[in-house]
Amino acid sequence: MKRFIILFTLLATASIVYGQRSQKAASAWLIQPSYSYLFSGGDMENRFGDFMGVGLGVGYKTANNWIVSVDAQFTFGNNVKNVGPLLNTMLTKKGNILNETGNYGDIDVNQRGWLGSLDVSKTFNFLSVNPNSGINLLFGAGGLWHYINFNTPGKDIPQVMGEYDKGYDEMSGGFMLKQSIGYVYLSRNRRVNFKISFEIMEAFTTNYRKFSYSTGKPVTGTMNDFIYGFKAQWILPIYGTQSTGGNHYYYD
Repeated sequence: MKRFIILFTLLATASIVYGQRSQKAASAWLIQPSYSYLFSGGDMENRFGDFMGVGLGVGYKTANNWIVSVDAQFTFGNNVKNVGPLLNTMLTKKGNILNETGNYGDIDVNQRGWLGSLDVSKTFNFLSVNPNSGINLLFGAGGLWHYINFNTPGKDIPQVMGEYDKGYDEMSGGFMLKQSIGYVYLSRNRRVNFKISFEIMEAFTTNYRKFSYSTGKPVTGTMNDFIYGFKAQWILPIYGTQSTGGNHYYYD
């Protein structure tokens, strides 16, 4: 039985190695919708907790498994911190907010933002199922923007509506660096293609609102914002027609 297991393992390993040698990675355009679950760090952690992101990326993969792509995400969440101090100038002694009729009003406070980057990555296909798959290392640069969104279901709290919300939304943005490590799987039949990765982003942001209504003072200085979390991408590869001698390619 042990001999059989050893023989089976050797044959399986040999078939993988032979399969990778008899095939070559193919170039392709990649369309990549994504979902992320993210956490705040640095100065951003004082404002927001965990949040989510949905996005879309478009990239080009070379036959050497280099990928150049543009990625954008819309971020959103409900974990906004320090709401009381932020709105303290319009709250009653009991911590309620009054609407335009003098009654208690309802207000929802959420996190909103965007991420955008130009990324360069490399897929290393050692111990992978085929030449187009493997461990992927990525580096990128772009921009990060985030702000506090106020939603008033009754549309009756003018203190945070229209131009007035700019005194409280703390919209900030700036230059961002990005790194990730993950695994790319591009199947031979092109039916199952995905990437799972862990991302880290560092941004150097400033508050676009130069005056804060909550403090009554001008806003100055820069912030060091960090974001980290997990990202899942479904990949739609578009391969070009290729002809080779004895090698097998993935093609349309």
